[in-house]
Amino acid sequence: LELNGSVISGLGEGAYYMGLSGYTKQFKVKVGYVPFPGTLNIKLNQLQATQIIQQLDELDSIMIDPFSDGKRTYGWVKCFHATLNSSIKCELIRLERTHHDSSVIELISKNNLRKIARLEADSKVTVQIHT
Repeated sequence: LELNGSVISGLGEGAYYMGLSGYTKQFKVKVGYVPFPGTLNIKLNQLQATQIIQQLDELDSIMIDPFSDGKRTYGWVKCFHATLNSSIKCELIRLERTHHDSSVIELISKNNLRKIARLEADSKVTVQIHT
């Protein structure tokens, strides 16, 4: 699957959630690294964006399980191996709970994707999902 879109600014919440030990421990074991604290948000510009994202739910994914810290419960995260702009390895993540609509996807990596890919708001990107 190939997705095309533009980088958008997020709400800054990805850094908080990616830093929670309930997630970082699972990412390290299941994905092989602790993600950079934050996500790269991409607004898809394809008419079929919703259909493509729904197709993801039918693919095999790496499941990061929900957990509780005693005060609140945090939802699951599904990870799909991906490549940003044909060369940068990353994971597309689907979240049980998100403020974004289905036209926005989020990427994680062990590196700061925005920095290593030299991206700014409105930069055009391509994301390949590896099935």
